[in-house]
Amino acid sequence: MKTRHNKTKVQHSIPGRIRLKISILKNNHLLSSSLEKNLETLEGVNHTRINKKCSCVIINYNDHVLSPELLTRTIHDLLGINYKKNCPVNNKEKGCCPEVRNALRSFSFISAVGGAVLISESLLGLTIAQTLLSPLGFITVIAAAPLVKEAFKKIKDRKFGLEGILAGGIIAAVVAGEAMTAFEILWINAGAELLTAWITERSRRAISGILDKTSHHTFVLKDEVEVEVEINQLQKGDVVVLHTGEKICIDGLIVDGQGLINEAPITGRADFIHKKTEDKVFAGTFVREGVIYVKAEEVGDSTYLARILHKVEDSLENKTDIELVADKLSVRLVKIGLGATIGTLLLTASPWRAFTVLLVMACPCATVLSASTPISAAINTAARHNILIKGGRYLEEVGHCEIACFDKTGTLTGNEPSLEHIYAIKGTSEDEILNYALSVETHNHHPLAQAIKSAAQKRNISPLTHTVCEYFLGKGMRAELPSAVGASTEILVGNKKLTEQFDVRIGKLSSHVSTLKRKGLTVIYVVKDREPVGIMAFANTIRPEAAAALKSLRANGIEKTVLVTGDEPATAEHLAKVLHIPEIHASAMPEEKATLVRTLQDKNKKVLMVGDGINDALALAQADVGIAMGTGGAEVAVEAADITLVNDDLNGLTFVHKLSQDTVKIAYQNFWLATGSNIVGVIMGATGVLTPVMAGFLHIAHTMGVIANSSRLLAHSPKPLMIEAGKTNELS
Repeated sequence: MKTRHNKTKVQHSIPGRIRLKISILKNNHLLSSSLEKNLETLEGVNHTRINKKCSCVIINYNDHVLSPELLTRTIHDLLGINYKKNCPVNNKEKGCCPEVRNALRSFSFISAVGGAVLISESLLGLTIAQTLLSPLGFITVIAAAPLVKEAFKKIKDRKFGLEGILAGGIIAAVVAGEAMTAFEILWINAGAELLTAWITERSRRAISGILDKTSHHTFVLKDEVEVEVEINQLQKGDVVVLHTGEKICIDGLIVDGQGLINEAPITGRADFIHKKTEDKVFAGTFVREGVIYVKAEEVGDSTYLARILHKVEDSLENKTDIELVADKLSVRLVKIGLGATIGTLLLTASPWRAFTVLLVMACPCATVLSASTPISAAINTAARHNILIKGGRYLEEVGHCEIACFDKTGTLTGNEPSLEHIYAIKGTSEDEILNYALSVETHNHHPLAQAIKSAAQKRNISPLTHTVCEYFLGKGMRAELPSAVGASTEILVGNKKLTEQFDVRIGKLSSHVSTLKRKGLTVIYVVKDREPVGIMAFANTIRPEAAAALKSLRANGIEKTVLVTGDEPATAEHLAKVLHIPEIHASAMPEEKATLVRTLQDKNKKVLMVGDGINDALALAQADVGIAMGTGGAEVAVEAADITLVNDDLNGLTFVHKLSQDTVKIAYQNFWLATGSNIVGVIMGATGVLTPVMAGFLHIAHTMGVIANSSRLLAHSPKPLMIEAGKTNELS
């Protein structure tokens, strides 16, 4: 009878809804009914539905009360499934995590004992007893106890895994009076565990390094007094006071004050966002200007950045398809090895040769590491280049995708504006309008101000001196320019809120403004002595690397690119023509984007979706692999995505696509290396060429070969795209 493994897999998760696949629920009516009843009694769960045929659980819940991690852990507890908690790396000063420390301790102990025995026998000429009742035999049994215990536990659950094979080989070696040979098996196994733990922790540390954006101290308002406290002492409900230049350390709502917030550390966006009372802010962003009072809603490990880190950490435990192939192959090799051992014993009547064959095949460490080491190394490499991959499965799949769907704004077009249009009323020239605006915005660092300076530089326009300069948060600027007659001229440059504040009537410009806004342009007004004299319109530009990135994807296996956007058809068609995108879906609503992805998948094609906004979240979740631009461009988009490009650069997309293909290629190279060396070892052992000690060294050699081959991925870095000179505007 085929046993069923107790595996839980998150198939889909967005705030308020999660879909889990739990293999033991398949056609199990009693267990499904029990789980459903228990979940619906859980506070925060709104509705639960279980599909017993496909062993899936769909839970609708209140995301202010429950988290996906808590729900998964609760289900594990209810079903009795062993839940493995990942090693946290929140405090880097504590050194390596317990998993690495334990693996290092075990490896060091086994190495010390084995080294002492080798030195005693080889250099000192002493003979060390290796029988079961000898001191070395006793130490071997003690060292092997955890492995034997795990093997018996698996056998009790009617599972036959590698632990049983390794434990069997160790017991056989000790009983045969070859305790040192058993120590070789233990040493190789301990080394493999240490390597896996170390690579995994390196990946976690690289990922946490991206997301470690918060400070260590902040100020909390208590009895109308600002009190300095440690970040880890903050609680929900605390009112945190944040001044200009300070990092935001909590997720919460602004209850007083206003400010310009720099969200670039987590969104990659250059413009500063004006935030006021009732607006939400996130940990990891900066207060560029102003003072805000924020009521904490999420602190510590519950903040948005921390949740992203935990999701990625959890995903490091998920097995990819190629890792499952490695596991199955290793088990098959062990079974073949047992057959080869028995066959060698029958054909040669030599227990020594049979034992050598057993040692060669009983420890398939290299085969197990063939897929896990390149995937861990690739995730680590991606993290070092500011790319978050939420699991090896997505790393593997992104290189196999055949169709790539792209959002437009913020994905193929950038976020740095450029001055595209100047309209001047009769009697005023465009250069005068630009000169006024430049004179007012000279000392401003806002992205629109930078676009004005850039346009003025191209026209060789220099700023005029000003005597007074005022900045109005979220509205614009006012300056007074000296005139020839001794008086001063007042210039206003800003949005409609600024004109309303100074009672400026802009009716004569309304038709021009409406036309420009319909094209998706950002409009600001230029006012002289309370009379409007012109307007300036700004547009985002097509990312300079966009064309090269799409060309690279097509060259590396993407069969078709699709533009799917909520913008007007005319804008979408212009962009698609410039970037040579053959298929366009414009004016698409969020659910229509997801439907399009599903339709493409129905053609037995793997679909990659790239986006950055809330309206992309459904499509990102539906796609085989969803890639979000910037960690926080829209929180729900990043939550739904499988891969996040923190640097907000399409160069990262081509890098992770090529990295995926190289990872799979190296994994298969490792398969051949590990399997081939095992076959050679069996032949040499059966013919008497290989001794048990040499069999141990063979394990070491091909395991190190696999590790060395996988480590090549650590040196991967993005190749710069061939970007054509010049600028292409989003709109014609």
